[in-house]
Amino acid sequence: MPPYAFSGADGADPRLTILRNNTTLDVEACPGSGKTTLLVAKLAILARYWSSRDQGICVLSHTNAARREIEKKLGRTSEGQRLLSYPHFVGTIHGFVNEYLALPWLRSKGVKVKAIDDELSLDWRWNRIPHGSRYAIEQRRMGANVARYIDANHTPKDFGFRENTATYQQVRDACAASTEAGLFCHEEMFVWASEFLAVHPEVAASIRCRFPILFIDEVQDNSELQTQLLHKVFIEGDVPVIRQRFGDQNQSIYDYSGEEGAVTDTFPHGPIARTIPNSHRFGQSIADLANPLAIVPQGLVGQGGLGLNGEEELAGQHVMLLFEEADIEQILPGYAHVLRETFAPEELAAGDFTAVAAVHATDAADHVPRSVRHYWTSYDPDIARSDPQPKKMVQFIRAAQRITKATGEHTEAVDAFAKGILKLARFMNDDATITIRRFKHRYVIELLDGDKARIDLYQELVTRLVIDGNEPTQAEWEGGISASLSDLAIAISGAAREMPQATRFLEWMEAGDNPGDEPSPINVVYDRTQEPPITVRLGSIHSVKGETHTATLVLESYNRTHHLHALKRWLLGSRNGGAGQNAAMHRRLKLHYVAMTRPQRLLCLAMRADSWSQGEIGTLKARGWRVARVANGETNFL
Repeated sequence: MPPYAFSGADGADPRLTILRNNTTLDVEACPGSGKTTLLVAKLAILARYWSSRDQGICVLSHTNAARREIEKKLGRTSEGQRLLSYPHFVGTIHGFVNEYLALPWLRSKGVKVKAIDDELSLDWRWNRIPHGSRYAIEQRRMGANVARYIDANHTPKDFGFRENTATYQQVRDACAASTEAGLFCHEEMFVWASEFLAVHPEVAASIRCRFPILFIDEVQDNSELQTQLLHKVFIEGDVPVIRQRFGDQNQSIYDYSGEEGAVTDTFPHGPIARTIPNSHRFGQSIADLANPLAIVPQGLVGQGGLGLNGEEELAGQHVMLLFEEADIEQILPGYAHVLRETFAPEELAAGDFTAVAAVHATDAADHVPRSVRHYWTSYDPDIARSDPQPKKMVQFIRAAQRITKATGEHTEAVDAFAKGILKLARFMNDDATITIRRFKHRYVIELLDGDKARIDLYQELVTRLVIDGNEPTQAEWEGGISASLSDLAIAISGAAREMPQATRFLEWMEAGDNPGDEPSPINVVYDRTQEPPITVRLGSIHSVKGETHTATLVLESYNRTHHLHALKRWLLGSRNGGAGQNAAMHRRLKLHYVAMTRPQRLLCLAMRADSWSQGEIGTLKARGWRVARVANGETNFL
């Protein structure tokens, strides 16, 4: 961060005004503007002078990734560390709603909450719907997702069956039985939080008294359901709290059942809004290429982009890689070639290089390229998210190893491993009393109830698989590790034997092999053709939101149409912003605006060669792109 990051060299930077502001405020900040750093600085200053022992500051984020970033930065200062404990709250919106509203209300109704897990809950409900109704639902090309409800009466979301039909009643009965069994989907906790507020409206006043100041990060991604509830708790009616929201409407890339986002209490809101248009991440060359894709262009000002030793930004060096369908698997080696041509060995060794696409998980083989898997067939989408949701136990282990590698810390990684074991235990016995706990590692040990042999076994697995980060082979997995995990889960759940769904959860899944036969637990491709070796992380655009990379390759992908091809006019500079575009195009613009604003130094795109005419390639070059064809193992600039 530059010395004048908060004030600017002339003292006129909008960050200084925002830092000093102690009233309700909306802050729209462009990519790389140091939004979270600014928020943490405000929090550290407030913490230094905070004297109350029973009132605190509430800090909410949309995702666990954003929450982790805030906690990590707060933890670096003694003042910030004070906010990580009572009476303050730093966490996700879901975490807040669960802790202060939904869970207390459900427990007061006598419901023992065992799991808040979409996959587990929907699978449980689906298996309790009679076969005939399941068949009728499947005939309409639907599945277990129909077993979600929208209110405390367990009214299913609209799925095409009338209320008086047996299928509708059976789906509702399965939802009600799930509540009685203590199994919930994540968004359903808002149903119970809303009922709590409706029955006991005084709860909102109590929460406002506890938290007189509210900060919300990444607010542009909040759904209408989330926004409506937070507005009711903190703002609606008399005596609202002081609230400051930080976000960027151009980066709202999360979708909720067709919603474009919040309708209630929209962001940014009128006269209380402040804008930060200057980025410390990238230089003006990337700013000029990305700015047209913003739904509401802010006139990005690039004030970064410098190299390790202060080298100037790479203006005119950004690369468009073109390929024929037969050469698609040469794109990642071609990207490595560009990186070696562009960066000195020191920057190659220290850099963070990524390749991302809007679509990363599909098995369809047509419309090449559809997803990341067309570029690298070993890509594993289940662990690629910033907040992984694995489908197999071995993926929980790989996700835990990924956290250790990314953060260098073990607490969160061990909890990720413990979360997998608790999920396995629920698959063993869905009647087991396994409740919701914040610290899952401690909870596993507690559930083993003094069984020293099994506690020692669990600790041994934690050390081997998470702390030491030893990726198991299939032979090791099938020769003992999966049996050990099964033994732990049976002991925790009280199951008589291993159940079929638990057996499926314990099945081995390959992580994929890189050149040199080295396993990649975290979707990393290696290039060792020269020294130093280069590592390229693969993922979805969602998974890298909020990150800064040395270089980013944005890959063409497909959903109804090829995304980058649909954005040609914006890439050519003949269109600017999202005015007059439909919702699908807005989503496409936002996703690729996020992707194109991740790199600090070098931006690359990969597109089909037949997307461009010779004249259009000339226009791309005039706009600052270098254009290269990747074919037959070679990368040749045009």
